Amino acid sequence: MNKTFADLGKGLGLYRVWFYQAYHELTGKYRRTFLGPFWISGGMIVTSICLSVVFGPMMGGDLRLVLPYIMGGILCFGMVSFILIDGTEMFLRHGGNIKNHAYPFTYYTLETMAKEILLFLNNVVVFYVVMVLIRAAVVPHWSIVLGFAVVIMTGLTWGSVFGIIAARFRDLRFMLPYLNQLMFFLTPIFWRPESVRGHNILVKYNPYYGLLEIMRAPLLGEAASAHMWYLALGAMVTGIIAWLVVFSLFRRRIPFWV
Repeated sequence: MNKTFADLGKGLGLYRVWFYQAYHELTGKYRRTFLGPFWISGGMIVTSICLSVVFGPMMGGDLRLVLPYIMGGILCFGMVSFILIDGTEMFLRHGGNIKNHAYPFTYYTLETMAKEILLFLNNVVVFYVVMVLIRAAVVPHWSIVLGFAVVIMTGLTWGSVFGIIAARFRDLRFMLPYLNQLMFFLTPIFWRPESVRGHNILVKYNPYYGLLEIMRAPLLGEAASAHMWYLALGAMVTGIIAWLVVFSLFRRRIPFWV
């Protein structure tokens, strides 16, 4: 356990390195393009508008009510999906560096999360620009800070756990992203829970919904319900416990699995 916390301390101490690497990797992909990283935001906007046009009449609201809900859901889902998308790749993607450099393993987790945070902040700016254009902008609720911290901690822990397991069992590298895609439809992102009968289990026991809602509700100027916080905090606490167990037991085997 002491080596686990020592690894974490060394990883945090390299914050200048992994932050620069995350920024360089993100901006380098879109170098010499006209819109740069805003190409990602463009996809979010187009998807949100299409879903709003299709599901807006079903939700019984106009565009100024439906579009913020759906776009906020897609924005926050991108952050939550770090667990099953980027998490499964964080060690496999850096396999060459892991075998040739003596960086702490938490360095790769923090670098991957830093890139996701930069993407999220980029998309948040675009989100509020769109809200201003449709005259639906509101002041974010203060709990967005707490929600953002909970989602980051949950992503770091569960993402690292799935990253280690996916390095050992390579089929998970392909299976978990499909599970994440399934969760996109099972989580109230473009549909409201009260609009669908007989699906209470998708709301009451869905940790994805809790993590998503503690960020989306504050973005829309509201406070998330207590039940959403219970789901999100439950996911965070179990993630910390799972990370302490899995990382402590298998961290030394990662170089042999990647």
